[in-house]
Amino acid sequence: MSATFKVFDIESQSNIDYARSCAAMLAMIAKQKPRIQCITNTVAMDFTSDMLLAVGARPSLTMGVDEIREFVASCDSLSINIGTLDSARKAAIRPAIETALDYQRPWVLDPVSVHASDTRCDYARELLELKPTVIRGNSAEIKALLGQNTPEAAWLLAQQTGAVVAQTGEADIVTDGSKALMIANGHLMQTRVSAMGCAATAFVATFLSVNRRAFDATVQALLAISVAAEIAAQRANGPGSLHMHILDTLFSLDQEQLEARCHLLKCEEVAA
Repeated sequence: MSATFKVFDIESQSNIDYARSCAAMLAMIAKQKPRIQCITNTVAMDFTSDMLLAVGARPSLTMGVDEIREFVASCDSLSINIGTLDSARKAAIRPAIETALDYQRPWVLDPVSVHASDTRCDYARELLELKPTVIRGNSAEIKALLGQNTPEAAWLLAQQTGAVVAQTGEADIVTDGSKALMIANGHLMQTRVSAMGCAATAFVATFLSVNRRAFDATVQALLAISVAAEIAAQRANGPGSLHMHILDTLFSLDQEQLEARCHLLKCEEVAA
């Protein structure tokens, strides 16, 4: 039976609490300087690295199969993006994940374009067996990964895998299969900047490195990016300058800005 969903405003105090917790995690990242191992696509490497550096994290983008286990063993979290799934990346992905699991590091899966290739989708489903902490993708990717074209795909995928699922797009939805929040922040111009979603995956991994509560860490990470994009868009003349201003805004993003803009909604299943 299909389901539909409605969104509701949450208490103003809950918005404030999430804004404050997001600011606290940003401060912790800047203090602890966690190292985030990222295996990502060629388009996303620069922007991903810059976003993590902007908030004080230390990105590592090596994908050499002969050294990947050592790098992951000394990292604080792992981000896996299958956007340009060449042989070198594919060879490094499984040992990277296995090492993260051995050292009890959280890891995030970005199933880029699994809706465009059955072969890629099958591979991503194999990776699901390695229990990602968080899965982040757009609506088409989440539906393809689940294998069902349904509005409840994110909920069902979370229930099926045990992962927190972040379905990002015009509004971002984060669910653990039971509860769900929608982040009603962000700006349409984000869709005109390459690798915005890919960098968001690594950003979630960054917050997981200091907050092992996966649901909260994912909401905090996406809230920070969305609020930064809103502020950056006010200063930008187009996608090129938005890219620059997002980095500058993340560098100085503070509790006051987050409290002023945080707009979370509760997302609940209702009878079809």
